[in-house]
Formats: sequence, structure tokens, C-alpha cells
Amino acid sequence: MEKQQLDVQSRLRKDDKKALEEVYVAYKEAFVNYGLRFNLDREDLIDVYQDSVIAMYQNFTTKQTHIEKSSLKTYLFSIGKHKIYDRLKERKQFVGAVVAADDFEEIDLNETILTKEQRLLQKYFTRLGESCQQILKLFYYRSLSIKEIVQQTQYKDENTVKSHKSRCLKKLIALIKQD
Repeated sequence: MEKQQLDVQSRLRKDDKKALEEVYVAYKEAFVNYGLRFNLDREDLIDVYQDSVIAMYQNFTTKQTHIEKSSLKTYLFSIGKHKIYDRLKERKQFVGAVVAADDFEEIDLNETILTKEQRLLQKYFTRLGESCQQILKLFYYRSLSIKEIVQQTQYKDENTVKSHKSRCLKKLIALIKQD
């Protein structure tokens, strides 16, 4: 991580409004261009970007976030990507293509200070199969309903999703209890 990025993070943690403005200006156009692939208009994307910058700033000022392995841009875009998903879900425009991985890397959870429970969850979640990870992310992290998961994935019906989610959750709990 370059010194300039670490300096900006430090300034954000100290509630430096000038650092906030620098980040806002530096990544605004890149974020809007990135967001256009989700079929949102420019005004919506600017709203999402502003919400994302505020959320990132609050993470730095209240949670004292530290990013070590990725850039500030990646962190901000990750927040923004999830806010875009929320916006699409509100409008019932959430399409299956969005569920697939996109061009931006996911934020490594090791980069922020985690509680003991979060570290255990992270450790054992990665030991689940890909389908278990996907269904649990869609249900708990993206807050999709069972019906929405059926529509977004290859599962044949709601009962299949319910039983698979239940098995995956039980497996995750069992792994954590073994620790």
C-alpha cells in the first residue's frame, strides 16, 4: 500500500473533511462509469456514490477502519456495489447477471478489525462449498427472499432453496462449534 493511501486513511480516521473531499472527487467519475453497467441513470449513480462515500467515511471515523491489502478505491467501490444491488432490489431490477462476480475484487475481511465471532465465521465460511457460500450470501448478506433466490439462480423451487440453505447453515454452525 502506498504512503499516500495510508495518509488519506489516517486523515479520514481523524475526521478530516478535506480528505473526504479528495476521495469524493478522485473516484466519482470512475464510479459512475462503473455503475452504468447496472442500467442505472447518472443521477441515481451519483446518489449511490454519495451514500457510499458517507458510509466509507463513517467506517473510518466511527469504526477506525484500516485497509492494508487493497486500495481505498476498491474499498469504496465495494461499498458502492452493494448499495447498487440494494437500489436494484428496491426497484425489482435485480437480474441474475448481477449475482455473478464482476470486475472489481472483493474486499478481504482481514483488512478491517474483526471481532472473534466474525473471524470464526470468516474462517469456516470459506470451508463451505461454493453453492453453500452462494446461497448463504444471497439470503443473509444480500437479504434476498427464498423466492428471489429461486428467480436469480438455478434452483428448481423454493423448497429446494430452503432445504439447501438449512443444510448449509447447519454445516457452518457445526464447523464453528468444533473450534
